[in-house]
Amino acid sequence: MTNKINPIGFVPRFFGAFGQFFKYLGSGDYAARCKLISEGQRFESEVESKVVYEEVEIIREVEVQAPALTSVNSDGALQLLQLFQQEARFIDFIQEPIENYSDEEVGAASRQIHKGCAKTLKQFFDITSVSSIDEGQKITVDSDYNPKEYKLEGRVEGKGPFNGVLIHAGWQVTNIKLPQVTSTDGLSVLAPAEIEV
Repeated sequence: MTNKINPIGFVPRFFGAFGQFFKYLGSGDYAARCKLISEGQRFESEVESKVVYEEVEIIREVEVQAPALTSVNSDGALQLLQLFQQEARFIDFIQEPIENYSDEEVGAASRQIHKGCAKTLKQFFDITSVSSIDEGQKITVDSDYNPKEYKLEGRVEGKGPFNGVLIHAGWQVTNIKLPQVTSTDGLSVLAPAEIEV
């Protein structure tokens, strides 16, 4: 929308011309502005506003969908839960409400569970970092990176390569040494009920 400039009558123009004459002579900047107007340049308020459309690239976080499984083999999961229960009494700890215990009691129990779980993982799995670079160091990820190995955080723009700082080195299993399940009978029983006779 433009602002209309109302014309000035003859008498005000007549007297105003004298003032403008001396102002024009006295200021080079004012004279330059008058010259632009005499050449047809318009004030900003006289120009019709324009709508500008600009293409903007969308910034997004890359999310990796979990693979859809048509069938699930639960034998290994049940076996692992059994091992965690045997070595660390992991299921007992998770199933126990801890609201009534003090932080010191929970901390003492957690120390034992941590020790047992760590022993189980080391005994049956070889686990290494995904990245060989130390956390907190700069890292470059190629444009054809595997999203299962690297998760990009923050402003992800363009196709890469991407430069950033490693905040977590990730974990991957390089070898599994779980004993082979010979019988699945009773595998869902993670720990037997214990009875003192």
